[in-house]
Amino acid sequence: MKLLSMLVLDKEARLFDAKEFLLKTFLAVLVGSFVGNKVAYLSKDMISLLFGMMLTIEPVNMTGIRSGLKQLEATVIGALITGGLLALLGYSPWTAALTVSATLYVSLLIDWRQFSVVAVFTSIYMNVLVQVNDQGKPSELETFKVRIAALTVGVLIAMIINWVFSVFGYRHMLEKRVLHLLRTLENRMSSVYEMLDLQKLDKAPDIMASFPELFNNVDWIRSTVLDFRKDPLVRRGSVKMVKLEKILKMTAFTREMTHIQYDLCYRVTKGEAHFCDTDFLTSFERTLNGVRLLGEQLENIIHNREVRSEVVMPEHLSDELSMRQMNACITHMSDLLKHYL
Repeated sequence: MKLLSMLVLDKEARLFDAKEFLLKTFLAVLVGSFVGNKVAYLSKDMISLLFGMMLTIEPVNMTGIRSGLKQLEATVIGALITGGLLALLGYSPWTAALTVSATLYVSLLIDWRQFSVVAVFTSIYMNVLVQVNDQGKPSELETFKVRIAALTVGVLIAMIINWVFSVFGYRHMLEKRVLHLLRTLENRMSSVYEMLDLQKLDKAPDIMASFPELFNNVDWIRSTVLDFRKDPLVRRGSVKMVKLEKILKMTAFTREMTHIQYDLCYRVTKGEAHFCDTDFLTSFERTLNGVRLLGEQLENIIHNREVRSEVVMPEHLSDELSMRQMNACITHMSDLLKHYL
């Protein structure tokens, strides 16, 4: 039984459409393998076809066009640098080290925060998997042509499968991610409330240590929504775009509430004990209930049940600024969810 439970995806993975992503990957590799085996020219470089396809398969985006174009751009950069140096210096361990380092250098010049794995892979590929021309001689140009052809086909297959799944396979995928954020925030707030209610203020540093993961998840999901909004299939003014704008605002409110809770714990570590007062705890409990109700609103949307009611937060529960800010965020998010469908 324990072994079986280890093989079952956890709740977070299921919430993030992991099963659909696995099916999408299976179909993409299957189609890519069939195409590569049927076309002799592509079969010379199945690695690029399948590798490029896997980097373009997206768990969220509708087509993956942006990631596919980035791959092609990085491949051209790596190929030009590597091909030029190989043509001048020939093939040797010294040249391999030089071409990879030069490609890495240019990649960092373009974006110093991270290097392009695809560009570096292209450089390594052109040093190792060398193609020959019609005369049977090693050819940088032929290597580049085969690499680009296989990569392009892999990217196109991934884009088509991304699109098919975005139409038929995913429902409310971004809303599920926001629900995950709200449930996580609710869990963190429950820990904060328990700490204050039991006056175990020494727990504050441990609770604070659990917040960075939530901050990272909020930022990751927000960047996912921003990428989704740039997808060519999302038209300006469409219903989908309106929903995306609402989701972006909800992620911003969720981040603000997360920051408020983190700041509250920080103030506790600095000796502010008034958070244990009865009035504040009453206010906090009702605010926590407001976050829970937001999650229920979003769950209704995910299950295609229309949401018309709003979460109404009682006024004047506490003069504490943090609670007023929390309640304002809850009210704004609830208003965004009203008549969402």
